[in-house]
Amino acid sequence: MIEHDTSLLDSTPGVRIDLTSELRWFFRGPLPDDVVAWFTVDGAAGLPEQRVDLYRTSDEVDAGLKRRGGTILELKLRHGSPAAFELDDRSVGLLERWQRWSPADDRVLDAGHVDWTVVDKSVVKRRFDLEGTEFMLTEATRPMTGVGCDAEIVAVSVDGASAWSFSFAAFGLLDDHRRLLTEAWSSLLRRPRPAELVLGVEHSFGYPQWLAGGATGGA
Repeated sequence: MIEHDTSLLDSTPGVRIDLTSELRWFFRGPLPDDVVAWFTVDGAAGLPEQRVDLYRTSDEVDAGLKRRGGTILELKLRHGSPAAFELDDRSVGLLERWQRWSPADDRVLDAGHVDWTVVDKSVVKRRFDLEGTEFMLTEATRPMTGVGCDAEIVAVSVDGASAWSFSFAAFGLLDDHRRLLTEAWSSLLRRPRPAELVLGVEHSFGYPQWLAGGATGGA
């Protein structure tokens, strides 16, 4: 179990606390070119980022601890159990609600003795509002403020093994999260989805569960 200080449940100065409703799918192998072209509208959309994150090596799936970019300690705790969520009649995932603290140094006890798994990432992120209208993301607007839904594709590598992920993360007022997810998906579907994007519950889980399964889940 991740040991964390339960006296710090409330807002702490200098700490971002995000509550998100997330759908994520993982697949083996390199990120397909057709998926990249579809998601980025042939390179014209999305904010790219290259980074290396360190994830706590664990079989615990309800909590995640990572060092974003190898430095900033972040803690995520899952609220409740995942539940099936249909984006449309061909696309379903397991909806997870997560709370994140960043940085989380004051919440986590003895993080210096954690074993880490190195995850190389190449990320492209887009953001949508309640009407499915896209925000033009920049480095300055990357933090989750207001109400919105982030969609992203990620090429990942763990110990030389390649995989890729497609995900949504809705934030803001909790009552808006389901609408945000469906509107973001509808906006993306203005272009026909690539054949490689097969979204089923057998591929759907968050990073803690994917890594606990040896980073081979969704095969």
